[in-house]
Amino acid sequence: MSNKFNWESYEVPHRWTEEEDKLRVPSESFTIRHLKQGATGARKTWPAAEVLLEYLVQRGGLRDVSDKIPSGDHETLDLTLPPARPSFQKVEEPYNIVELGGGTGMLSAGLSLALNDVESTTRLICTDNDKPTLKNMRHNISRQPASTNMNKTVRIEALDWGQDVGGDKFSSALRSQFRNRSTETTRETCDHEQPQDPLRLLSHLIASDVLYGTTTVDPLSSVISAVKLRNPHVIVVLLLKERSPNSVAILKQKIEAKVQQGLDMKDQPCESNLQGFQVSVRDVIHNDLDGMNMIEC
Repeated sequence: MSNKFNWESYEVPHRWTEEEDKLRVPSESFTIRHLKQGATGARKTWPAAEVLLEYLVQRGGLRDVSDKIPSGDHETLDLTLPPARPSFQKVEEPYNIVELGGGTGMLSAGLSLALNDVESTTRLICTDNDKPTLKNMRHNISRQPASTNMNKTVRIEALDWGQDVGGDKFSSALRSQFRNRSTETTRETCDHEQPQDPLRLLSHLIASDVLYGTTTVDPLSSVISAVKLRNPHVIVVLLLKERSPNSVAILKQKIEAKVQQGLDMKDQPCESNLQGFQVSVRDVIHNDLDGMNMIEC
Protein backbone atom coordinates (compact mmCIF):
# COMPACT_ATOMS: atom_id res chain seq x y z
CA MET A 1 0.00 0.00 0.00
CA SER A 2 2.80 2.43 0.84
CA ASN A 3 4.04 2.43 -2.76
CA LYS A 4 0.76 4.09 -3.82
CA PHE A 5 0.34 6.76 -1.15
CA ASN A 6 2.08 9.45 0.85
CA TRP A 7 0.83 10.84 4.16
CA GLU A 8 1.26 14.34 5.57
CA SER A 9 0.23 15.81 8.92
CA TYR A 10 -1.13 19.34 9.32
CA GLU A 11 -1.83 21.52 12.31
CA VAL A 12 -5.33 22.68 13.12
CA PRO A 13 -5.27 26.50 13.47
CA HIS A 14 -6.75 27.80 16.71
CA ARG A 15 -9.60 30.26 16.96
CA TRP A 16 -7.86 32.02 19.82
CA THR A 17 -9.65 32.35 23.15
CA GLU A 18 -8.51 33.92 26.40
CA GLU A 19 -8.61 30.50 28.05
CA GLU A 20 -6.37 28.99 25.38
CA ASP A 21 -3.87 31.80 25.87
CA LYS A 22 -3.81 31.13 29.60
CA LEU A 23 -3.57 27.36 29.26
CA ARG A 24 -1.34 27.42 26.15
CA VAL A 25 -3.37 24.63 24.61
CA PRO A 26 -1.12 22.63 22.25
CA SER A 27 -1.99 22.49 18.57
CA GLU A 28 -3.87 19.47 17.29
CA SER A 29 -2.93 17.78 14.05
CA PHE A 30 -4.61 15.67 11.41
CA THR A 31 -3.32 13.41 8.67
CA ILE A 32 -4.11 13.51 4.96
CA ARG A 33 -3.35 10.83 2.37
CA HIS A 34 -1.92 11.81 -1.03
CA LEU A 35 -1.84 9.67 -4.14
CA LYS A 36 1.53 9.10 -5.79
CA GLN A 37 -0.14 8.97 -9.20
CA GLY A 38 -3.23 10.61 -10.62
CA ALA A 39 -4.67 14.10 -10.91
CA THR A 40 -2.50 16.97 -9.73
CA GLY A 41 -4.77 17.93 -6.84
CA ALA A 42 -4.74 14.43 -5.33
CA ARG A 43 -0.97 13.99 -5.47
CA LYS A 44 -0.22 16.71 -2.95
CA THR A 45 -1.78 19.41 -0.81
CA TRP A 46 -0.60 22.64 -2.38
CA PRO A 47 0.79 25.21 0.11
CA ALA A 48 -1.98 27.67 -0.74
CA ALA A 49 -4.49 25.43 1.05
CA GLU A 50 -2.60 25.76 4.34
CA VAL A 51 -2.30 29.52 3.91
CA LEU A 52 -6.01 29.91 3.11
CA LEU A 53 -6.93 27.75 6.12
CA GLU A 54 -5.02 30.08 8.43
CA TYR A 55 -6.51 33.17 6.76
CA LEU A 56 -10.08 31.92 7.14
CA VAL A 57 -9.69 30.76 10.75
CA GLN A 58 -7.23 33.20 12.33
CA ARG A 59 -7.32 36.33 10.18
CA GLY A 60 -11.03 36.99 9.79
CA GLY A 61 -11.24 35.62 6.27
CA LEU A 62 -14.80 34.39 6.78
CA ARG A 63 -16.11 37.89 7.44
CA ASP A 64 -18.07 39.87 4.88
CA VAL A 65 -15.90 41.45 2.21
CA SER A 66 -16.90 44.99 3.21
CA ASP A 67 -15.59 44.33 6.74
CA LYS A 68 -12.25 43.06 5.45
CA ILE A 69 -11.65 45.47 2.57
CA PRO A 70 -13.44 48.74 3.35
CA SER A 71 -11.21 51.08 1.35
CA GLY A 72 -11.15 49.85 -2.20
CA ASP A 73 -10.56 47.21 -4.77
CA HIS A 74 -6.84 46.48 -4.78
CA GLU A 75 -4.63 46.33 -1.70
CA THR A 76 -1.81 44.21 -0.37
CA LEU A 77 -2.56 41.45 2.12
CA ASP A 78 0.51 40.99 4.31
CA LEU A 79 0.45 37.51 5.83
CA THR A 80 3.95 37.85 7.25
CA LEU A 81 2.46 39.82 10.12
CA PRO A 82 1.34 37.72 13.11
CA PRO A 83 -2.42 37.13 13.27
CA ALA A 84 -4.42 39.03 15.85
CA ARG A 85 -5.84 36.99 18.69
CA PRO A 86 -9.38 38.23 19.33
CA SER A 87 -11.43 36.77 22.15
CA PHE A 88 -13.53 33.88 20.97
CA GLN A 89 -16.90 34.92 19.64
CA LYS A 90 -19.67 32.40 19.26
CA VAL A 91 -20.77 31.93 15.67
CA GLU A 92 -24.32 33.27 15.60
CA GLU A 93 -25.15 31.81 12.20
CA PRO A 94 -24.15 28.39 10.90
CA TYR A 95 -21.43 28.35 8.26
CA ASN A 96 -22.46 26.39 5.16
CA ILE A 97 -19.33 26.19 3.01
CA VAL A 98 -18.65 24.73 -0.44
CA GLU A 99 -15.05 24.21 -1.52
CA LEU A 100 -14.21 24.12 -5.23
CA GLY A 101 -11.38 21.87 -6.45
CA GLY A 102 -10.82 20.30 -3.03
CA GLY A 103 -7.97 18.01 -4.13
CA THR A 104 -6.92 16.04 -1.07
CA GLY A 105 -9.67 17.50 1.12
CA MET A 106 -7.15 19.06 3.49
CA LEU A 107 -8.72 22.54 3.53
CA SER A 108 -12.26 21.31 4.24
CA ALA A 109 -11.02 18.87 6.89
CA GLY A 110 -8.97 21.57 8.60
CA LEU A 111 -11.88 24.03 8.57
CA SER A 112 -14.20 21.43 10.06
CA LEU A 113 -11.77 20.71 12.88
CA ALA A 114 -11.02 24.37 13.57
CA LEU A 115 -14.55 25.78 13.35
CA ASN A 116 -16.30 22.92 15.14
CA ASP A 117 -13.95 22.95 18.12
CA VAL A 118 -16.57 24.37 20.49
CA GLU A 119 -19.82 23.28 18.89
CA SER A 120 -20.83 21.93 15.51
CA THR A 121 -21.90 25.08 13.70
CA THR A 122 -20.10 24.47 10.41
CA ARG A 123 -20.98 22.11 7.56
CA LEU A 124 -18.97 21.75 4.37
CA ILE A 125 -19.24 20.19 0.92
CA CYS A 126 -15.82 19.51 -0.59
CA THR A 127 -15.95 19.11 -4.37
CA ASP A 128 -13.82 17.98 -7.28
CA ASN A 129 -14.50 16.37 -10.64
CA ASP A 130 -11.89 13.60 -10.87
CA LYS A 131 -13.02 10.15 -9.72
CA PRO A 132 -9.75 8.95 -8.11
CA THR A 133 -9.42 12.34 -6.41
CA LEU A 134 -12.96 12.10 -5.02
CA LYS A 135 -12.29 8.56 -3.79
CA ASN A 136 -9.15 9.71 -1.99
CA MET A 137 -10.99 12.71 -0.50
CA ARG A 138 -13.66 10.38 0.88
CA HIS A 139 -10.92 8.23 2.40
CA ASN A 140 -9.33 11.26 4.07
CA ILE A 141 -12.62 12.38 5.59
CA SER A 142 -13.79 8.92 6.67
CA ARG A 143 -10.48 8.06 8.36
CA GLN A 144 -10.49 11.04 10.72
CA PRO A 145 -11.14 10.07 14.37
CA ALA A 146 -14.81 9.38 15.18
CA SER A 147 -14.67 12.06 17.87
CA THR A 148 -14.31 14.73 15.17
CA ASN A 149 -17.73 13.83 13.71
CA MET A 150 -16.25 14.65 10.31
CA ASN A 151 -18.35 12.13 8.41
CA LYS A 152 -21.30 14.40 9.23
CA THR A 153 -19.64 17.80 9.01
CA VAL A 154 -17.89 17.27 5.64
CA ARG A 155 -19.55 15.77 2.56
CA ILE A 156 -17.68 14.89 -0.64
CA GLU A 157 -19.42 15.59 -3.96
CA ALA A 158 -18.55 15.71 -7.65
CA LEU A 159 -18.95 19.13 -9.24
CA ASP A 160 -18.18 20.20 -12.80
CA TRP A 161 -17.78 23.96 -13.07
CA GLY A 162 -20.45 25.63 -15.15
CA GLN A 163 -23.52 27.84 -15.12
CA ASP A 164 -25.80 25.07 -13.86
CA VAL A 165 -23.60 24.50 -10.75
CA GLY A 166 -23.98 20.75 -10.79
CA GLY A 167 -27.65 20.65 -11.71
CA ASP A 168 -30.29 18.72 -9.77
CA LYS A 169 -27.86 16.20 -8.28
CA PHE A 170 -25.71 18.86 -6.63
CA SER A 171 -28.82 20.78 -5.53
CA SER A 172 -29.97 17.64 -3.75
CA ALA A 173 -26.60 17.36 -2.00
CA LEU A 174 -26.86 20.98 -0.86
CA ARG A 175 -30.30 20.39 0.63
CA SER A 176 -29.18 17.21 2.36
CA GLN A 177 -26.01 18.65 3.91
CA PHE A 178 -27.39 22.07 4.83
CA ARG A 179 -31.07 21.31 5.53
CA ASN A 180 -32.68 23.06 8.50
CA ARG A 181 -29.56 25.18 8.92
CA SER A 182 -30.31 28.15 6.69
CA THR A 183 -30.43 31.62 8.25
CA GLU A 184 -32.00 33.08 5.13
CA THR A 185 -35.26 33.98 6.90
CA THR A 186 -33.29 36.66 8.77
CA ARG A 187 -32.02 38.21 5.54
CA GLU A 188 -33.61 40.27 2.82
CA THR A 189 -34.81 37.66 0.34
CA CYS A 190 -36.88 37.38 -2.78
CA ASP A 191 -37.65 33.68 -2.43
CA HIS A 192 -40.83 33.95 -0.35
CA GLU A 193 -43.09 33.17 -3.29
CA GLN A 194 -41.11 30.29 -4.78
CA PRO A 195 -39.26 27.17 -3.60
CA GLN A 196 -35.93 28.07 -2.04
CA ASP A 197 -32.93 27.78 -4.35
CA PRO A 198 -30.55 25.41 -2.49
CA LEU A 199 -27.61 27.65 -3.42
CA ARG A 200 -29.12 30.26 -1.10
CA LEU A 201 -28.26 27.94 1.79
CA LEU A 202 -24.57 28.71 1.24
CA SER A 203 -22.68 31.16 3.42
CA HIS A 204 -19.27 30.75 1.72
CA LEU A 205 -17.68 29.53 -1.51
CA ILE A 206 -13.93 28.90 -1.16
CA ALA A 207 -11.03 27.54 -3.20
CA SER A 208 -7.23 27.43 -3.15
CA ASP A 209 -4.87 27.28 -6.13
CA VAL A 210 -7.48 26.27 -8.71
CA LEU A 211 -6.42 28.63 -11.51
CA TYR A 212 -4.25 26.81 -14.05
CA GLY A 213 -3.71 29.21 -16.92
CA THR A 214 -6.37 30.66 -19.15
CA THR A 215 -8.10 27.31 -19.76
CA THR A 216 -9.65 27.36 -16.28
CA VAL A 217 -10.65 31.03 -16.32
CA ASP A 218 -13.92 30.53 -18.18
CA PRO A 219 -15.35 27.57 -16.20
CA LEU A 220 -14.19 29.03 -12.88
CA SER A 221 -15.73 32.43 -13.63
CA SER A 222 -18.93 30.68 -14.75
CA VAL A 223 -19.46 28.74 -11.54
CA ILE A 224 -18.59 31.71 -9.30
CA SER A 225 -20.85 34.14 -11.16
CA ALA A 226 -23.70 31.62 -11.26
CA VAL A 227 -23.52 31.06 -7.50
CA LYS A 228 -23.32 34.81 -6.85
CA LEU A 229 -26.34 35.55 -9.04
CA ARG A 230 -28.44 32.92 -7.30
CA ASN A 231 -27.18 33.87 -3.83
CA PRO A 232 -26.01 37.49 -3.62
CA HIS A 233 -25.15 37.05 0.08
CA VAL A 234 -22.58 34.28 -0.40
CA ILE A 235 -19.01 35.24 0.54
CA VAL A 236 -16.47 34.08 -2.06
CA VAL A 237 -12.82 33.65 -1.00
CA LEU A 238 -10.16 32.31 -3.37
CA LEU A 239 -6.39 32.14 -2.91
CA LEU A 240 -4.87 31.74 -6.37
CA LYS A 241 -1.42 31.59 -7.91
CA GLU A 242 -1.01 33.48 -11.17
CA ARG A 243 0.56 30.91 -13.50
CA SER A 244 0.07 32.81 -16.75
CA PRO A 245 0.22 36.56 -17.43
CA ASN A 246 -2.90 38.52 -16.42
CA SER A 247 -4.92 35.35 -15.66
CA VAL A 248 -6.14 36.75 -12.33
CA ALA A 249 -7.11 40.08 -13.91
CA ILE A 250 -8.95 38.22 -16.68
CA LEU A 251 -10.74 36.06 -14.09
CA LYS A 252 -11.86 39.18 -12.23
CA GLN A 253 -13.14 40.78 -15.43
CA LYS A 254 -15.01 37.65 -16.49
CA ILE A 255 -16.71 37.19 -13.10
CA GLU A 256 -17.84 40.82 -13.09
CA ALA A 257 -19.00 40.66 -16.71
CA LYS A 258 -20.96 37.44 -16.22
CA VAL A 259 -22.66 38.77 -13.09
CA GLN A 260 -23.63 41.93 -15.00
CA GLN A 261 -24.93 39.84 -17.90
CA GLY A 262 -27.02 37.87 -15.46
CA LEU A 263 -28.40 41.06 -13.92
CA ASP A 264 -29.29 42.41 -17.36
CA MET A 265 -31.32 39.27 -18.05
CA LYS A 266 -33.23 39.36 -14.77
CA ASP A 267 -35.72 41.69 -13.17
CA GLN A 268 -35.92 40.54 -9.56
CA PRO A 269 -35.84 42.69 -6.41
CA CYS A 270 -33.13 40.62 -4.70
CA GLU A 271 -30.68 41.28 -7.53
CA SER A 272 -30.36 44.86 -6.23
CA ASN A 273 -27.85 43.41 -3.76
CA LEU A 274 -25.45 42.99 -6.69
CA GLN A 275 -25.76 46.45 -8.23
CA GLY A 276 -22.25 47.87 -8.55
CA PHE A 277 -20.79 44.39 -8.01
CA GLN A 278 -16.99 44.22 -7.98
CA VAL A 279 -14.39 41.54 -7.34
CA SER A 280 -11.58 42.47 -4.97
CA VAL A 281 -8.04 41.32 -5.77
CA ARG A 282 -5.19 41.68 -3.28
CA ASP A 283 -1.53 40.76 -3.73
CA VAL A 284 -0.51 38.36 -0.97
CA ILE A 285 2.79 38.78 0.85
CA HIS A 286 3.92 35.51 2.41
CA ASN A 287 7.27 34.13 3.52
CA ASP A 288 6.90 30.86 1.60
CA LEU A 289 4.66 31.73 -1.35
CA ASP A 290 4.99 34.21 -4.17
CA GLY A 291 2.75 35.29 -7.01
CA MET A 292 -0.40 34.69 -4.95
CA ASN A 293 -3.60 36.75 -5.02
CA MET A 294 -6.59 36.79 -2.66
CA ILE A 295 -9.80 37.14 -4.66
CA GLU A 296 -12.96 38.03 -2.75
CA CYS A 297 -16.49 39.11 -3.55
